[in-house]
Amino acid sequence: MSGRENAKEYRLRAQHCLDIAMDMDDLSKRMVLLNMAQAWMLLADQAERNMKTDVVYETPPARPATRPQEDSSDGADP
Repeated sequence: MSGRENAKEYRLRAQHCLDIAMDMDDLSKRMVLLNMAQAWMLLADQAERNMKTDVVYETPPARPATRPQEDSSDGADP
């Protein structure tokens, strides 16, 4: 699914939450649905922003293996 399709689907889900919320008599349940709708809208906005961004992962160059340093103290207190 493309970013545009994702954004459209997220907006449909947000609208569905709003539709259900408008029929709710219980204020706490209505608030939950309104918060869910807001979350879906934020996801839709992010999906649209992501469409404009090219993300390329490049494996970092290998680092040479390091050996643990040896304790150079002889165990005596200074």
